[in-house]
Amino acid sequence: MQELAGVAVVPLIVGLVEAAKGAGLGSRWAPALAVGLGLALSLSYRAVVGLPMGAEWAQAALGGLAVGLAASGLYSGARAVAHA
Repeated sequence: MQELAGVAVVPLIVGLVEAAKGAGLGSRWAPALAVGLGLALSLSYRAVVGLPMGAEWAQAALGGLAVGLAASGLYSGARAVAHA
């Protein structure tokens, strides 16, 4: 179930990055923001759930990186298609 929620977060991150770009963030920083948001959302979720420290947090960090990188790739891929 958590993997499905992670996949659902990707469009949210893309939307937040687009909003940040609309507020003046340079395109150069968009992938870094996407990865940072993925990490922040994943680790925040783990904190809210109250899981103990250890492997669960490492797994959350890796999951957050994966979601952020997926959002970054989706953002770049959409941009490449739009400019083709």
